[in-house]
Amino acid sequence: MTNKNIQWWKIALLVLGVLMIAAAVTYTLVTRASAATASQAANISKTATMANVVTLGGDGELSWVKDLNKKFESNDFVIVLFPGNDDITGKAEQLVKTASEKIRQDGTNIEAMTLSQTDPEFQTTLDQLAIQKLPAVRIIAPTGQGVTIKGDITETKILQAYLGLQKVCVPGASGCCPK
Repeated sequence: MTNKNIQWWKIALLVLGVLMIAAAVTYTLVTRASAATASQAANISKTATMANVVTLGGDGELSWVKDLNKKFESNDFVIVLFPGNDDITGKAEQLVKTASEKIRQDGTNIEAMTLSQTDPEFQTTLDQLAIQKLPAVRIIAPTGQGVTIKGDITETKILQAYLGLQKVCVPGASGCCPK
């Protein structure tokens, strides 16, 4: 073999080694990020309001809650936005949209809806969920379990709440968990 052939193979092996190290580092970082996201989701589950879907005593569920059954025929989760009267609501709508798009990338069907302030059940819903500051966001699983994010709404909190609800789902239970 000539000196040039030997140098070419040495360079090729060096590049291959560097690529293998880069792949190992990337895998480690992704794995740790997934574990960190899961632990953050557990934390938000503890601090966020975890309650079953709102019901009224006596005559049953609120009408918008009854409509959720139709939404869950084709969705794994529903995000409900409770709007306020300020510019923060527009920002919250964008955060919900962005988070929904990221969730859909995993193959999860999710629908976002906004409950109108003119809805007669709006104030009742806020009272039942103990929401005093608007806007607020509630992520709901088909089991009726949900997480309410009040105050500082961020995309990260929405995604963490979604992941927390995903953990609450029992695999095989009536389509709760994403496919």
